[in-house]
Amino acid sequence: MRSVNPSDDTAKEKRRSTSRLNHRPNGKGKSSRRFAIAMAAALVASSLLMELTAEPTTHAATNVQQSSSNTSAQSTASSIEKKLHYTAVEGANYYTIALRSDGSVWTWGRNLWGELGVSEKVRYRHTFSPIRIPELSNVIAISAAGGGINAAVQADGTVWEWGAGKLPSKVESINSAKDVVTGSFTVALLQNGTVWSWQRPGAQGIDSDFVRKPYAISGLKDIIQVGSVGLHGYALKKDGSVWTWNEPDEPGKVLSKPTKIKGLTNISSITSTDTSLLALDKNGKVWGLDEKGKAFSFHYDFKVKKMDGNTQYMLLLTTSGEVYSYGRSVNGKEGKVNHLSGITDISAGYHHSLALSSDGTVWGWGSDKYEEAGAPATSSGGMVYKPVQAKMGTDVYLNGELFQSMYAAVETPKTVQLPIKAIAAALGAEFEIHKVEGSLDHYTLKYDNRTITILPHETQYVITSADTSGEQVMQLPEPINNYSGATTVPFEVLRGLGLNVSWDPEEAMLTIDDANKKE
Repeated sequence: MRSVNPSDDTAKEKRRSTSRLNHRPNGKGKSSRRFAIAMAAALVASSLLMELTAEPTTHAATNVQQSSSNTSAQSTASSIEKKLHYTAVEGANYYTIALRSDGSVWTWGRNLWGELGVSEKVRYRHTFSPIRIPELSNVIAISAAGGGINAAVQADGTVWEWGAGKLPSKVESINSAKDVVTGSFTVALLQNGTVWSWQRPGAQGIDSDFVRKPYAISGLKDIIQVGSVGLHGYALKKDGSVWTWNEPDEPGKVLSKPTKIKGLTNISSITSTDTSLLALDKNGKVWGLDEKGKAFSFHYDFKVKKMDGNTQYMLLLTTSGEVYSYGRSVNGKEGKVNHLSGITDISAGYHHSLALSSDGTVWGWGSDKYEEAGAPATSSGGMVYKPVQAKMGTDVYLNGELFQSMYAAVETPKTVQLPIKAIAAALGAEFEIHKVEGSLDHYTLKYDNRTITILPHETQYVITSADTSGEQVMQLPEPINNYSGATTVPFEVLRGLGLNVSWDPEEAMLTIDDANKKE
């Protein structure tokens, strides 16, 4: 899901919107009810037309131009370029992925079925602290699908897929992509304006033994954006026309020939809900298709810049940077989303919504059962009604090498908590949990000739050394903790092992160095 503005090279736009509203939407009265009725009618009609599979919808990619180190620092825009920030965000089914300005990809939310793609074996319920997707760098576009399959395009034109319990893997035969969309099948837009698609084994709606490798869609050229709904592919041409084709659903069948959709002209971007195609024209008007495939327009009083949506609801971003939500909104309220300003991008997850502001921060609201909004829930029932700001992912470097773990480094108001078992293993240290009569008593961390003893719920630790007698007591900003199933310790603990440890919040970077082991 998500529209792309072909004229904007720095951030592809998203897709989605709706309503036959003739008055200004305010979430109340006749105009709001008309919007909801029109939206529901359009979605039902489109579902009959599309014969969709059961797999949740697609989120289209968002392209981002990497920041330049030569940019002048005198303007707000240039200062944002230099400061580490998010450049794109995608909300899926109870989880989120985001692209950072350094080309790295981060994820948070539910990981019960391996949808985050950070480990093939480890599962945990939730995380609000972003985790870096392994093996990915210099990424320019991201895409997330509700079924837990995600994709990214690297600057070298390669496409990578991950999720559903799988780590990132390179898609063969694709080496010049600029955009990608995941769903029941995957669509890639190449740099020369042609389109390729492929299907994964066991995808919903597709025979489990059927795997179709990447293949060029015949007859499509001068394409500037791609999309999909179920097993239907869509492509937007440079001339503003929209084309569609059908994917095969079993062995022996072939791709249908792309055909032009009548009634859609002067289109600047396309998107889709679970059940329908939506198109935004160059005048800021949104169009949909009825049950007979006939195009119709939705009416509202403001001009839409971007749109995104889902089966239940729709997000609209106006040219003035305001966000509106209609339908069965994630927070139960239609109309303008308050407490947001300067918004440049939006994403409609299945149960939570996301917005990207001009300063590169991500804001989430709606369901937060799995902390998919980007912070612990602020209301009962696991809900966030007022948008909360998501954290910036923290990179950890051990002796100059990037440390990768399926557990996040957790930034708190006082410190950064580290997954100590994984950190200790990477350092060659020994971390142990000690119990007395089945109950937790204390922790020990041993490295070289030093031993650190930490008591649960205490804000201090004790250092003993084989080289010296006596004990040294050190203070901690907060106690040892447990996060997403991993035991975590404040990074200051590692200084007690004689390591050089520093935390740079501006660069979201924590470095751990052992001076004795440097050459």
